[in-house]
Amino acid sequence: MKLKDRVVLVTGASKGIGAAIAVEAACEGADVIVNYMSDRSGAEEVLSQIRQLGRRGLAVHADVGVKAEADALVATGIKTLGKIDVLINNAGIALWKPFLELDEANWDRTLQTNLKSVFLCSQAVARHLVERKLPGSIVNISSCAAAGALDCLMPYCASKGGMLLATRAMATELAPFGIRVNSVAPGTIDIERNRATDPNYPGNWPSFIPLGRVGVPSEIAKPVIFVASDEAAYMTGQTFWVDGGITSYVPMPRADFARE
Repeated sequence: MKLKDRVVLVTGASKGIGAAIAVEAACEGADVIVNYMSDRSGAEEVLSQIRQLGRRGLAVHADVGVKAEADALVATGIKTLGKIDVLINNAGIALWKPFLELDEANWDRTLQTNLKSVFLCSQAVARHLVERKLPGSIVNISSCAAAGALDCLMPYCASKGGMLLATRAMATELAPFGIRVNSVAPGTIDIERNRATDPNYPGNWPSFIPLGRVGVPSEIAKPVIFVASDEAAYMTGQTFWVDGGITSYVPMPRADFARE
């Protein structure tokens, strides 16, 4: 088991990618802290799955973009499960709005949830690890939006791009303490949020993806667990693109003439 007897904190874990990561961590032998913001029933369902796998867990409400709540989340996890070895910064929102219609509240909310939370939770967990002289791993869930612009998502793109340099900066400073920091950047994934936002999802995406389909949450969870585990012990400061090839593709008509 890749995470046997580790304690893993996953932010934004009541549904979607975060839920898949939390359950996969339990499958790999970890006890799991399930953070949620609004979906308590979803978090409780994830917690039930973790316990059915024979692992300990707890669900903790916190707005991880607020320092007092992020600190309380980490403290509660440590008090209940004894320590935190791995942090998965997954909490995020995407508020679709054309750039000329953006307001300050949209910008602030997106950056607070997606990027400030990475700083707050990572600092709290890293201080815990350093104090106890424990090695650790932090994995930030970025996005293909960090590699190129997505229409009507300027604050989201900025937050996910900022996450990549935050990853490198934290990795550099925390390496002497044995704490690794990496990012996993998904492409478009078939989760509730995407279907709720776009009535044509996922049917309007495959033509833009070299592998010809959108991903599913488990296809992100498994690489995340690998990066967090000792199997990736010599990897830090890196971003791993799990995107079906979308960030490598420049959209153009099919060059069928070259295949004749």
